Amino acid sequence: MKDYERIYKVVNSIVKNEGADPSVCCVFFSAYGSYILSKHFKLNAQPKAGLAAYHVGGNNDVIVFGEETETGLTGDKDAFHCWVEVDGWVLDFMAPAFSQLSNGRSSIPPKMFQKRLSAMASSPLELATPGDFYLESSPASTAKHMSIITQSMAYGDLAEICSTWFKKAPKKMLQEIGIADASGTHNAVSLTGKNLVGAW
Repeated sequence: MKDYERIYKVVNSIVKNEGADPSVCCVFFSAYGSYILSKHFKLNAQPKAGLAAYHVGGNNDVIVFGEETETGLTGDKDAFHCWVEVDGWVLDFMAPAFSQLSNGRSSIPPKMFQKRLSAMASSPLELATPGDFYLESSPASTAKHMSIITQSMAYGDLAEICSTWFKKAPKKMLQEIGIADASGTHNAVSLTGKNLVGAW
């Protein structure tokens, strides 16, 4: 959990420094999270994109990333989500930011989302208890959204910054790093994010 929290906080901090909302930056959480897992843990981590649904507790609250079409729910179009798959596991490094999606209607606790893919529900309609999930990755959606990372050298640079900043527990991590923008101006980026209260 400590390593997961560190990966989440590193990506969260970089995303916020770039002026983006962490609750809508699943592309970067999955791409940079995969990169860190590959570099530091030597895992064959793969970012995925498509339809996703999570039971987050509350009054039987379910978050769905996707859109309804004549043929059913899909994550192939503009409504989608990204996560990481590795060795039969799924990790969603954006999960601690889910509370920002609730618009105050419910309180979603910041928790680690790391589960075996074999525990996935058979459909998004069968999410009954907190932590239940359904994912349907799409090669087309994955290729489309992950291509964003390769369209700019800056995104690749940010991946390297995330990997350099991250340290495996119990090693100490810097609470602040300096990043230069396109004009060469340096600014300090603090490690920010929610402290995890458990796992889904």
